[in-house]
Amino acid sequence: MRRTAFALLVLTALLPVSANAATITVRPGQTLSEIADDYGVSVRQLMQMNGIRNSDFVESGSRLTVPGPQVSAGPGRHRVSRGETLSTIAGRYRVSSRDLMVVNNLRNANHVEVGQTLKLPSNAVIAKAKPKPAPIRVVPGASQHTVDRGQTLTQIARAYKLPVATLIDLNAISNPNNVKVGATLYLKTPDRSLSDSSFDASSELATSSVTTTPKRSQAPVEQRPVATKKAVVKQKPVAKQKPAASSAVVAKGADWRTYGPLQVDWANWQTMGDSRVVPTLNAAGQPLYLAVNCGAGKINVTGADGSWKAWASPSSRFEKDLVKDRCQVTG
Repeated sequence: MRRTAFALLVLTALLPVSANAATITVRPGQTLSEIADDYGVSVRQLMQMNGIRNSDFVESGSRLTVPGPQVSAGPGRHRVSRGETLSTIAGRYRVSSRDLMVVNNLRNANHVEVGQTLKLPSNAVIAKAKPKPAPIRVVPGASQHTVDRGQTLTQIARAYKLPVATLIDLNAISNPNNVKVGATLYLKTPDRSLSDSSFDASSELATSSVTTTPKRSQAPVEQRPVATKKAVVKQKPVAKQKPAASSAVVAKGADWRTYGPLQVDWANWQTMGDSRVVPTLNAAGQPLYLAVNCGAGKINVTGADGSWKAWASPSSRFEKDLVKDRCQVTG
C-alpha cells in the first residue's frame, strides 16, 4: 500500500504542471467529477495533479490545483440585467461559465450583481446589431421613391401619407415583405411614368423613329374596357403595308392586358420605325400610346398633350414584364 502511494506521488511529481495552473477551494457538496467538468479535464488528470487516491472523496474547504486560464478577455462587454445568471449570460455568448469566471476573476458562479459589467472571452459570439434604416426624405409632390437600406413598404407609405394597398396596386407588388433596396416605387398614378430617363440622341433608336404626335382622337378606345365584352371591328386586312406615322391606328379585336396601372391593347401593336406602338389606358382610363424598342430595351409613352416623352429603360417590375413579353413575341 505504501509502495502504491509512493509511486503515485512520484508520478505526480514528474507530470508537467501548467505555468498557468490555478488553485480553487472545494465548495460543500462539490464532487471531483463536477470540478473536472468545470475545468475541461478528466477526473484522472485532476487526481494526478493533486495526488488524490480516492475519486469519491474530496473534502469541503480543501484546496485543489486546476488548469489555469486558457482563454483571454476580448473587446466585448455585457452589463448584467435583473434576473440574469452567469449560466444564461454564458449561453447567450456561447461560452462556458468557467471562461466567464476566469476572465472576470469571479469566485462564485452563483453570484453576479445587477448592473455589473462583465468582460467577455475572446471567443464569445456577439450578435451584430442590425443596421438602422436610412431615413425617408419626403420630397413634396414627388411621384416616385427609391427604396433605401432598411426601409419597409409600411414605413414608406406612412412617410408619404399613403395607404400601403395603394403602393402595392400602383407598383404591382406581389410580396409586400420583400421590397429590394434600389427599387423605384410609384407614389401616384404614373401619367408621367417612363419619362425620367433620357435616351442617347446618337443612337439608331433616337426619338426620330417616333416623331409623329398621335392625337387623342386616334386612340381606339375612349374608356376602360369591360372584361365581359370585346369590341370586334371587321375590316379588310392591309397586306404588306406598315402603318404610316401620321395615319390613324387601325383597330383590331381588343385584347386588353394589365401591366401595373396600365391597360395595354395587346391585339393592336403597330410598327413605327424600329419600334412597336400600342394603344394604352392609364389608371384614370385616359388613352395614350406606349412604344417599345426591343433593340435598345427601352420604352416611351405619350403625355397629356399627346407628345412623346424621352426614351427610358424600364425600372419598375411591370415595365420590365411588359418589355419582356413584347420582345419575346418579336424575338
